[in-house]
Amino acid sequence: METPLQRGIAALQSALGEDAALALLQPATTRADEAASYYFPLPVDYTGTERRLRISFPRSFPRGGLRLTVEPSPWLIWPHAMEVGLCLHGFQERPVMGTPEYVVSDSLARLRKIVSLSQMGSCVAARDAEFRREITSYWSRQQGLSQQNLILLDRPQAASKLFALSDPRQALPSGQETVWLATDLSSLKRHCRRTIGRSPRMRAPETPGFYAKLQSYPDLRIPAPELLLTWLIPHLAPGDSTQLLAWFNERGSLPNRWIALELPGDAGAPIYCLNVRAYGPQLDRGSKFYLRSARRRPAVAVSHPPVLIRATTLDVLDRTEILSRDLSGMAQNLEAARVVCVGVGSLGGTVALQLARSGVGHLTLIDPDYLVSANLGRHVLGADDLGLAKAEALQERIRKDLPTTEVAAFADFAEVVMYQNPEVFDKADLVVVTTADWQSEVALWSSKSNGTSWGLLQAWSEPHTQVGHVLLAPSGAFDARGLFTENGEFRHKFTDWPEGGVVALPACGESFIPGGSLGMVNIASMVSQAALRALSGGTGAPIWVSSINGPHDVATLGGQYLGPELPAGMQQAQLERDWPEHLETAR
Repeated sequence: METPLQRGIAALQSALGEDAALALLQPATTRADEAASYYFPLPVDYTGTERRLRISFPRSFPRGGLRLTVEPSPWLIWPHAMEVGLCLHGFQERPVMGTPEYVVSDSLARLRKIVSLSQMGSCVAARDAEFRREITSYWSRQQGLSQQNLILLDRPQAASKLFALSDPRQALPSGQETVWLATDLSSLKRHCRRTIGRSPRMRAPETPGFYAKLQSYPDLRIPAPELLLTWLIPHLAPGDSTQLLAWFNERGSLPNRWIALELPGDAGAPIYCLNVRAYGPQLDRGSKFYLRSARRRPAVAVSHPPVLIRATTLDVLDRTEILSRDLSGMAQNLEAARVVCVGVGSLGGTVALQLARSGVGHLTLIDPDYLVSANLGRHVLGADDLGLAKAEALQERIRKDLPTTEVAAFADFAEVVMYQNPEVFDKADLVVVTTADWQSEVALWSSKSNGTSWGLLQAWSEPHTQVGHVLLAPSGAFDARGLFTENGEFRHKFTDWPEGGVVALPACGESFIPGGSLGMVNIASMVSQAALRALSGGTGAPIWVSSINGPHDVATLGGQYLGPELPAGMQQAQLERDWPEHLETAR
């Protein structure tokens, strides 16, 4: 039986053709970790240079992939050529893998595309376009990377200076200190207050950053530091160039400056950030920009020429960037949506966080409970939040994680908020109740039965989280109280448990519904999907959705499964139907 290496070599010879393989494929001396290597001549490239290809089979072939190296190196001359070897990821955005025959054929197919862009007579425009597709990779490989962490709080709409504030929570110097950047001081102050709970007093704030939109692409090769502006200025709009030059000369006394360049394209084009180091022996020490400057800088500016240019990772915290991976368009349509979450426990807290991450712009969290250690196994909050009101702690969590989402919190019962703050519900598009507190649910359905502009979604988990339910009513007058007994037990439950499956606690009236984190997350996903469907106008009539997971496990947990049987081999299902028949009021 042939080895993978023998199969790979045979595939290479077959792909090149018998005559070419015999005449042109020459064995090469193997290097470390190579099982076999060959040389093969390449066509003369557009620079008039004759180069040859080195084809190497690593000892781990085919798992290790075929290695292709061009000599002499065409780095910054050919697209997808690195300092050593060719990058084969550029055309399909995935590595080459599979059988020995497939690895060889796929590698050579990608090689042909690279050579076709670079051989004599090839299209200059096509080659330049291929370089530009990955131009930031070429730039960063020439420059190295500054480890300082930059966060841009809003994507500017025009060229502008960027104010800076260092994250005050990072006291010890590391070279990786986080710096917040924004076009105006109010954004910095809001972010600081949201993050650490207090608003800073800023005197003589620094503007170590500048943001500009490139009109065309600068050269592929990064210049010497002193030629940075010469390399950059011709590719900016005239007014932007004037602003950048003025800022650059004014801020020359700063050891660290940043120029954020939005690449040519639409409003969401990528941003490449340059770190300009002016002086100082400790080039890896991060700069600090404090809440208050001790004193103003001298009126006479001192300008130091750049000595080092590096790339810096810059993250943007605006809503468009945060939700950019969702191409469905739903997230952008939810910016104005208002959802009231009544109950933010194990189920409601997960739902609230999922709705925020899905793009819901306004959330109100209502829950009188406080976080205890027994909640940690299945709650989105953590140990740092123990002893805090769940609604307020989750409010802070969402504010910090998703700063473009507006969040309000009430550590109280829903009935109290409805009475004292009726505008919370009047402005809502959807109310999601997950409290498993029958008094709150009755109050909401009572209001709903009189007709409301907001939709109402009631969701809960049956014991042990094998089954969950959603009852969703759109805007208008609907009442689901008839689907429950007088003490709030659902008349159409799918499982039955001794003592109702609820576990009592020593405190008077205290209990919990047992279940694990995975089951709760599964049910929360169903609830979130139903909520998003309601917000997008996908429901015009009441619906009942149920999630079933591992129904055969109910018996092993001491219960009885009463729900619909799933087809053989199916372990999980989600059912959607009209509301059950025992409905007292539906108007």
